[in-house]
Amino acid sequence: MRDRNQIKKSFIASSLTTSVGIFISKVIGLFYIVPFKAIVGQQNMIYYSAAFDYYTILLQICSAGIPFALAAMVAKYLSKNDYKTVSLVRMLATALLIVSGFVMAVLFIAFSGPLAARALGGSEFTANELAAMQNSFVILAMALFLVSILYSYRGYYQGAKELQQYSLSQVIEQFVRVGFLLGAGWIVVYVLHLPRIVYIYTAVGGTGVGAMVALIQFMRFDKTHYEDVKQLAKVQTFDPVPIKELAREFILYVIPFLASSILANSQVLVNTNFFVSVMESLGMAHQEATLLLSIIQTNCDKLTSIPQVIGNGFAAGAVPFITVSLVHSDWKGLRKSLEDCLGTVLYIVIPVCVSMAALSAPIYYIMYGAGELQYGQVALYWSSFLAFGTTVTPLLLSILLSLRMRRYTLIYLLIAFIVKAVTFYPCCYLFGYSGAIISSILCELAFITLSLIKIQKTYPIRVKNMTIRLIKIIISCFAMNGVYAIIRLVGISPTQLPRLFAVVELGVIGVVGMGVYFLTSDLFKLPKSIFHRDLKSVAMRILRRGA
Repeated sequence: MRDRNQIKKSFIASSLTTSVGIFISKVIGLFYIVPFKAIVGQQNMIYYSAAFDYYTILLQICSAGIPFALAAMVAKYLSKNDYKTVSLVRMLATALLIVSGFVMAVLFIAFSGPLAARALGGSEFTANELAAMQNSFVILAMALFLVSILYSYRGYYQGAKELQQYSLSQVIEQFVRVGFLLGAGWIVVYVLHLPRIVYIYTAVGGTGVGAMVALIQFMRFDKTHYEDVKQLAKVQTFDPVPIKELAREFILYVIPFLASSILANSQVLVNTNFFVSVMESLGMAHQEATLLLSIIQTNCDKLTSIPQVIGNGFAAGAVPFITVSLVHSDWKGLRKSLEDCLGTVLYIVIPVCVSMAALSAPIYYIMYGAGELQYGQVALYWSSFLAFGTTVTPLLLSILLSLRMRRYTLIYLLIAFIVKAVTFYPCCYLFGYSGAIISSILCELAFITLSLIKIQKTYPIRVKNMTIRLIKIIISCFAMNGVYAIIRLVGISPTQLPRLFAVVELGVIGVVGMGVYFLTSDLFKLPKSIFHRDLKSVAMRILRRGA
């Protein structure tokens, strides 16, 4: 067995590699929204954002934890050199994903009418608005089937620890999707002069195009890399695990993950279905309510997805490594991995979220203009705190499920859902539209608190060390925020400049602020305690890997 320290480094390196891939895909997804919104208009964005809200939830339901189960079981049986069982696991997962993807796509189309009416909220929408929303749902349903098949490849190579390819497929999918969206959209609007709603349909259809290209690339990669496993399976001398036992193991992963997928999206479900009607009941006009919903769930979500890549990257990396540690009963290595995983995520994510909150006005202005800045900067400020929760939650969810704490995971998610549902209306009543975000923050904090308490009780981590690290991170953030406060006091405001110049000014402000954070943290020797390297060595290693 490899040295534990080497395994730990491999875990962090693999997770960071995955994070980089997800980060690139998120950046691509972040910047396309600016020209896209400029063409279609903020008011029409509801047809795009609401469609993707449902698509995301339905995709998680139809995949139902199968990629997660596939990754965990592939990692488990590869570590036992049971290649016949690995092949069986892959075939079983692929068949399930194809069937579930097809069924969910059909159901999405069949119920597109009622779902569209629910997404528009209230009773003031027109027949044309309903038809436009329904058409977006139908087009996006086509992508459900393709992405479900794509997940079978991602799940397998995640379990095989081929996380570079796992990340590359996400970059390819996003790059093609955005390229199609912008290119085809330009033709639709400026060459064919078709209505802007047709551009929405084109943008939604780009999801299926991106999935198709990523799937073709994965199939080409698979031809050469899966061949080794097939050859080893042929010469294997012992029998594979019976299919009944594998099916049972799949169910033990799938059912909790299915429920987890639904409950983990409680805030999106509540916001999508009740935000407009609740705001109308509190005296807000229908048009204003739909505008604010699109700001919160499209504009702010795009920005806050940037820190989330760290949590998603470590969530993907945690599955195979934690599974192997459990199989070989390496409890000391498991606890150490948990400490380093949480420490790395907190070290990177907390300053990013604090910076986003402190600079919410210029960030929103640069990305989306001054049109709805009065709403956008407030929504982004609160969404920045929510981003911390939505970054840590997927990581803890993967850790809990990988540690086979399925029952507790469901209980904690249910409690979090109840917190969201119970606090939604009171928060909206007290704080206005930002109350929808505040109730989501409370939801995330409930799940994070309960999960950390359970992990600590079962696999005790060194709380004292983690607490000291967290205090040092917070002090470093105070130093960073002091820079932002001084800049505001002297009257420097990027929102007063043209957007092109504002980008440069905000970039300088951000670099100075983050520089103060990293230098302060280096004085506390945080990089040394987390990455086992000083700040200079970490920077040089990143530059070499980037080159």
